Amino acid sequence: MSASIRVGLLGCGVVGGSTARILLEHADNVAQKAGIGVDLVRIAVRSLSKQREVSLPADTYTTNPWEVVGDPDIDVIVEAMGGIEPALDLILHAIKSGKHIVTANKELLSTLGREVLTAADEARVDVLFEASVAGGIPIVRPMKESLAGDRVKRVMGIVNGTTNFILTQMSETGASFSEALGQAEQLGYTELDPSADIEGFDAAAKIAILASIAFGARVVA
Repeated sequence: MSASIRVGLLGCGVVGGSTARILLEHADNVAQKAGIGVDLVRIAVRSLSKQREVSLPADTYTTNPWEVVGDPDIDVIVEAMGGIEPALDLILHAIKSGKHIVTANKELLSTLGREVLTAADEARVDVLFEASVAGGIPIVRPMKESLAGDRVKRVMGIVNGTTNFILTQMSETGASFSEALGQAEQLGYTELDPSADIEGFDAAAKIAILASIAFGARVVA
């Protein structure tokens, strides 16, 4: 096996922490499927004192994300910070430095995805965002590759997990909206502020990403 891919992670919350755990706990399986080792070498975090579910050397962590994107030995940046800034600037800097990007940042992709992808094309690096929309299916790569020769006429679906749970509870158990929402909150399906889920902002961002791929046009949430 050739030299490993060196990964830098931006953010170590729920998404970032789970990513780190998978890369560490399933390293052999990932290497076997990828055909190359994948090493998590740097992680940008908000606090160095916070207890984490993954065990790594202390010098792996930094509170300065620019140290991660500026590391010349890192091949891939996994962005798990969320939001527009500073994620956008960090991603663009990493792209210009020749690093590939993996992100699930719906807010960024649905508003400024064209700028990110254009920069990646110019730098000849990849931006992979399967996890941004229905990553468990998956749908982004099939739409980009498997349907490349087809004409997509319509994209339909319930793309928000919390909404899917609420509608299922209401239709199958007769629960009211508020009851189903309360259950979703108790199970940890929602954010502390569920407005992005129940007011449609999350779904709008996801459908903008899918529509952009399906119809080859700029669609902004």
